[in-house]
Amino acid sequence: MEKMKELLLVIRSFKGWVLVLMFISGFLWLFNKPIINYTETALAKDDLVLGNIQNDVLINNALNDLMLDTKADRAYIFRFHNGITYYTGTHKARMSCDYEVVRRGISSEAQRLQNLPTALYVDWLSEVVSNRMIHPDVNNVQDARARQMLIQQGIKGIAVMPYYRDGNLISLIGIDYVTYSGKGIDFSKIKGAQIFKERTQKIGDLLI
Repeated sequence: MEKMKELLLVIRSFKGWVLVLMFISGFLWLFNKPIINYTETALAKDDLVLGNIQNDVLINNALNDLMLDTKADRAYIFRFHNGITYYTGTHKARMSCDYEVVRRGISSEAQRLQNLPTALYVDWLSEVVSNRMIHPDVNNVQDARARQMLIQQGIKGIAVMPYYRDGNLISLIGIDYVTYSGKGIDFSKIKGAQIFKERTQKIGDLLI
């Protein structure tokens, strides 16, 4: 009998802890998915690939807004890189189209525009860095090689701005008009060109 009383006293002493454990178990069961999602999101912040994907979504959304607001057919970003070296050990400067959004029915050109040697497009790049690559008519592009490439892609109008960071040329951000209707930003006016430049700079700031 004494042992039974002692056992009851022990059970009663644990009663509070049992209730606490039951409450915690119920809480975890009810909020299982939200807790898992929160944990995965927290871990994703330290995941390089997932972090890049999230940032790429922001960039593509910004490019899409730029394309729609300027009534363009394509918006894109070229980034410079040094992926190949000469025998001398010096890097060979190249540029690749890393981001691109297009309207429905407009061809994607990004996959074809990879690892382009900058030395082949020096005149075109000179126009871009001097903020003169704004042409409602691509026939006015000075660089013959670039002009021919644009025409082959069916581009009728183009506007490209350079993006600098810490004094270094990081990328080129531009838009193409394939089904040009003349209803986009009026680049013949300084205000229009300035607005376009400001928009491209904000997009460039998103680049990691």
